[in-house]
Amino acid sequence: MKILRLAAFWLCCLCVPAWSQGDADSAIDGSAVERARFEGIRQQKTTELDAEEAACASKFAVTDCQSKVTLRRRQMLADLKRQEAALNAAQRQQKGRDQLQRGAEKAKERTQREEEARETAEKALLEDRQKAQDEKVQAHLQQARPSGSKAPGGKSTATLDPKDIAKNREAYDEKQRALEKRRQERDQRLKDHPTTKPPLPVAP
Repeated sequence: MKILRLAAFWLCCLCVPAWSQGDADSAIDGSAVERARFEGIRQQKTTELDAEEAACASKFAVTDCQSKVTLRRRQMLADLKRQEAALNAAQRQQKGRDQLQRGAEKAKERTQREEEARETAEKALLEDRQKAQDEKVQAHLQQARPSGSKAPGGKSTATLDPKDIAKNREAYDEKQRALEKRRQERDQRLKDHPTTKPPLPVAP
């Protein structure tokens, strides 16, 4: 039957996975068109069957004629009802897929916001650490060169030259890296060769 073939083709299109939003909107429009088509067929067939049933009055076997018309009417309505049920099922499935897609998109956005917040916090922490380290270096330099001391030529060293600050800071960072490297090497040696011997007694 042509109507059934058209409905089956349309339902197959509904079942295609991973629709885009534009496809979902088209499906909604297509659903409305199909419902309007079903209603048009129902009205057309009902009008035709009503006319056939009225014509039965002019025939000799009125009851038999009316029974046949009634049977055809039931078959027509049952056929349309099956098609509408299939359409409703396809719509429910599509709504479920749309909800899952929206949930996945929200979860992705939430994860992205959390990552951005974490990156911002880490950046702020690094900046705070760098600032504290700069202040520590500055204090160390100030202690190494007390305020009011005179350099050769009578020039005051209370205010350090930016190049000297950068050089001293680099030297300080290098010392810190060397200390950290020695600490890691020591920890690695202890890990690779753990000692079980008791420490030597301290000489009197």
